[in-house]
Amino acid sequence: MKKLVLLISMLSLINVSAQFENLFTSNGDANKYLSHYTAPVFNGFLYATGSSWFTSAKPLKKFHFQLNIAAAGALVPDAETKFTFDPNEYDYMDVQSGSNILPTVLGGDTNSVLSIDVPAGGNTHHVVQLDALSGVDLKTDFNIPVNVVPAPNIQLSLGLPLHSMVSLRYLPQINSEGASIQLLGLGLMHSISQYFPAKKDEKGKKKKRRFNLAVGAAFNSLSMEYIPKNVTDYKFEAGLNTFTLEGIASLDYKFISLYGGIGYTGGNGNLDMKGSFDITYDVRDNNGVLLGTQTTTITDPLKLRYNIGGMKTKFGVQLNLYFFKIFADYTLQKYPVLNTGIAIKI
Repeated sequence: MKKLVLLISMLSLINVSAQFENLFTSNGDANKYLSHYTAPVFNGFLYATGSSWFTSAKPLKKFHFQLNIAAAGALVPDAETKFTFDPNEYDYMDVQSGSNILPTVLGGDTNSVLSIDVPAGGNTHHVVQLDALSGVDLKTDFNIPVNVVPAPNIQLSLGLPLHSMVSLRYLPQINSEGASIQLLGLGLMHSISQYFPAKKDEKGKKKKRRFNLAVGAAFNSLSMEYIPKNVTDYKFEAGLNTFTLEGIASLDYKFISLYGGIGYTGGNGNLDMKGSFDITYDVRDNNGVLLGTQTTTITDPLKLRYNIGGMKTKFGVQLNLYFFKIFADYTLQKYPVLNTGIAIKI
């Protein structure tokens, strides 16, 4: 759980800049800029939470239980740790100095300076200069070899009649270090192999089926709230919803299973800032002469939206040690996901 709280802190690194609030002088431009800045972590989290539902096409026996404890990590492509600031995308914001290749939340430091110039009527302008937001460099700062967004998963599955299985992910609201997290997910798998006749031995007895096919579907919803340290005027609220549709195939032997799947993962998320705070900006004339400063209060300024969707292919292996299992798989998609964990049959 500490890793998840750390992730939420990463999502909210934007609060570490003393000038962060002044971004909102630019009105809607702040949302455009922060959407680019936060995108890889939110998209990665969506891909990670939508993974790891099925590790075999063979469902549990009727009314048998299995507990899965897994750690999934979405691998953020290096290209997603930076973005190009395009001035044509913004109404009032521009790069004052430095490179227009800016970091995302996973992109490390920058020396670039942003400028905001909002016409205020007459010959006056509201003007702000501030440092572009820096990010975290996981490879340098934490000695992590890849840019990864983690998502732990705890899942309880139950075998159902008709060669089906239902899985539940549930996390009651947990509060820690200014963050609160709540999770609910539901998955369903149904065997396709049962509709094909099983082979028989020379005595006419059905052979144990080694190759299994199934279809699965799952939905996952996670809500988060984060109040930055020493902040009382505002908070961040986030929601993540993912769904997956998948065809699964597996070769199941006594001590090992090889499994794979092909399917589709989609999802959406939001990051909102709730509350109010004061921002102070310079007031200048058309010639750039300082006329004074002005302070105003803004309310609920941040509304970011994220969407993912695409085909995926998965390959994995599972060791079957009686009631105990160890599994690992890799999913190929826009943000690949590496998943590993254990399972205990009850």
